[in-house]
Amino acid sequence: MAARPAPGQVRRLAARVLQDIEQRSAFSNRVLSEHLERNPGLDPRDRGLLTTMVYGVLRHRTRLDAHIDAHASRPAGLRGEVRQLLRVGAYELRELAHPPHAVLTEAGHVAAQLSGGSGLRRALHGILAAVDTHGAGLDTKLEAGTPLDVLETRWSIPRWLAGRWRKQLGDEDALFRAKALAEPPPVDLRLDAHRAAPAQVQQRLHEDYPRARVQTVADQPHALRVHGAGDLFHGPLHDEGLLSVQGLAAQQPVQWLEAAPGERILDACAGLGVKTLQLAETMERRGTLVAADSDAHHARDHQDLAVRGRFGDALNHRFVVADLTEPDADPTLDDAPYDAVVLDVPCTGLGNLARHPEIRWLRRYEDIAARAQLQRALLSRQLARVRPGGRLVYAVCSPEPEEGPRVVEAVLAAHGPGWRLTRERCWSPERDRTEGFFVARLDRDPA
Repeated sequence: MAARPAPGQVRRLAARVLQDIEQRSAFSNRVLSEHLERNPGLDPRDRGLLTTMVYGVLRHRTRLDAHIDAHASRPAGLRGEVRQLLRVGAYELRELAHPPHAVLTEAGHVAAQLSGGSGLRRALHGILAAVDTHGAGLDTKLEAGTPLDVLETRWSIPRWLAGRWRKQLGDEDALFRAKALAEPPPVDLRLDAHRAAPAQVQQRLHEDYPRARVQTVADQPHALRVHGAGDLFHGPLHDEGLLSVQGLAAQQPVQWLEAAPGERILDACAGLGVKTLQLAETMERRGTLVAADSDAHHARDHQDLAVRGRFGDALNHRFVVADLTEPDADPTLDDAPYDAVVLDVPCTGLGNLARHPEIRWLRRYEDIAARAQLQRALLSRQLARVRPGGRLVYAVCSPEPEEGPRVVEAVLAAHGPGWRLTRERCWSPERDRTEGFFVARLDRDPA
């Protein structure tokens, strides 16, 4: 059994992770994983608490700062690790309902390790004690502001994005979305039903994670939704390829593609290969499956994927490094047209603010137009790779219209006749309890 950490260690580690994310403008899951690898002695309870605090602070950052600054004599002087530590403490008090004496004591232990001496310790103690005493009243005040102020300050949605949501959704649904994104999301799983029955996988999940709550999903026989299981990226079921961690909406593009055994399929912008494995499962591991991405680092991921997914000789699977906006990106990529293409484009990620809350602090308004330009180029080029009578599914993890329906409309208008939009839908956090995700299927007319 791992030893319990020294007093304040988990809180200080949370503050360091948060500061690292902010300084590097990095994805939270990657930074958190790096710090966990450097601290292998943490037991599962402390790893879970660390993860909860990091993601919780990222989801509620503006609100937590409002609580801190309301009781600080010089708010601008609270920077770096000290600011992060105060955010962690305020989150514990306002969201986790941890006992105030425990929060203040732990914060004091960390403050004693930082430069600033007893003065810093007294300042942190005073601010967090005031947050505990006056927190409920301040939250009530924050909820009573103008709709834009409520979204920004109470629900920590950047003002530029809050304004867009109000215009697109109206005040009520914009608030509904913000509240949905403030909640820790469940872990969604995709099962390989060709290798194991869903009931069998459920039973093994219950055995491996007895405290977890496992739910089936209506009209999604290959999906399960899990609460309270912790890290599911490892363990026998994952390592055997019987399940993959994949958001419910992100599972839809491959389903809409309807890839069949024996077909020639392109997974464009394949990334780590989550959809590549899903395609192989749908194809019953028979046919040609080309995974292409501009990042050569994913080659190793796809080698591992082929092993985990039990790819056999009947599936011709290969990974190609290529700029998919170019017509002559790689000779092996275009040696024959494809029966079908799934294109999950790079995007702002604004549909994934629950699982990656740091995205709200990394993105700017200008990013939407820049991504849309790339998305149009990618879609236009992939259409040319589809044979007559074939099909393409366009997908983007963003509910913003410029990245979804407007991209499809613009490209279809430029290509003229020969393509039909046969199906489209946008999933949303507030209606569907999943990522914001736009999917469209385009069918090419026969020759």
